[in-house]
Amino acid sequence: MGQVPRHPLIDRAYNTRREGDRRSALALYLEAARVLYEDGRGDIAAVASAVRHAGDLYEELGESDEAWRKYKEAWGFYQTLDPEPELDLANCLRPMALWQEKHGLPAKALPLWQEAREWYEKAAVTTGLDLQPAFDECDKHIKILGG
Repeated sequence: MGQVPRHPLIDRAYNTRREGDRRSALALYLEAARVLYEDGRGDIAAVASAVRHAGDLYEELGESDEAWRKYKEAWGFYQTLDPEPELDLANCLRPMALWQEKHGLPAKALPLWQEAREWYEKAAVTTGLDLQPAFDECDKHIKILGG
């Protein structure tokens, strides 16, 4: 089974971000999400991914409230998918947990880290990927937060 090619806007956004132009990458991810959503082919996973990456960029640019909105929007998209995209769900919860920690909300961050850990465990089984670094990161935060 071959890999589905990414939308050209996603590739441009990714490369622009790697080049260090966060503001332009953000605009490209937002445009990609809009185009993918309006295209009607139902690639909600790609929409969710673009929105999540936009959230990351908003956070990097210091626009935390907008970052949180994008993380929640991406989470909502991911939850509509069947089968559940375990790795994507875990990867979405991770920045949400980091956001809660950064904003002094450890009681809200802890359950997000715990749930992310569970999704990473499921993803490791489903995909066969070595997700030990993700487990370690989750475990570190869970321990720090008293879980």
